[in-house]
Amino acid sequence: MKAPRKLICLESYWDEQMFQHFSVKSFLDGMAPLVQPPLTVAHRFVDSGAGLAYYLRRPGGLMWRQKELFDAPVYYLAFHGGPGAVRAVAERIGADALIEAFAGYGEGGYRNLVYFGACNVFRGASGLRFAREFVRRTGVQAVLGYATPVGWMASLVCDLLFLYRFYSDRAPWKNLRRIYRSVHRDYPAARRLKHLLITRRDVR
Repeated sequence: MKAPRKLICLESYWDEQMFQHFSVKSFLDGMAPLVQPPLTVAHRFVDSGAGLAYYLRRPGGLMWRQKELFDAPVYYLAFHGGPGAVRAVAERIGADALIEAFAGYGEGGYRNLVYFGACNVFRGASGLRFAREFVRRTGVQAVLGYATPVGWMASLVCDLLFLYRFYSDRAPWKNLRRIYRSVHRDYPAARRLKHLLITRRDVR
């Protein structure tokens, strides 16, 4: 069964240069019409852990107060990162806060994955432990991310290729590992970037 054509992107501001503006949104919007039917992208900038919880946390978060968002299959987090954490403008958002923000997302028959578009989140023993604990405690189908510092464009190409194939697949949840492997086959830089997929099956 195809995944609903919806994507939620929460993004940090990338630097403090007020006359510069970088965002992944334009790239996601550019991919959107290539998927049939077209992908709908919801996007917000987030500058703190409280801001992340405002959108995500059940039951009062914005995602759970707007019915059309309930079945979004992918949550894409575009931030600076470190092992088991992301960095917003105002503060570091650690492992516990990230897990709490997504607590219960695997309940009620919902299928979703969380994609960490950030450097180093799965780096080292602590990063891998976080990835497994995140899946176990939130109940999401899978997480994706990186275990090394990544260049902005190099990782974005990897992300867009995976997302395009995920939304184009007739049975993406069944074929999640196959889609992931196809990205590594066709975009060898993904292996150098230590692009990782951790699924519920991996943490049983």
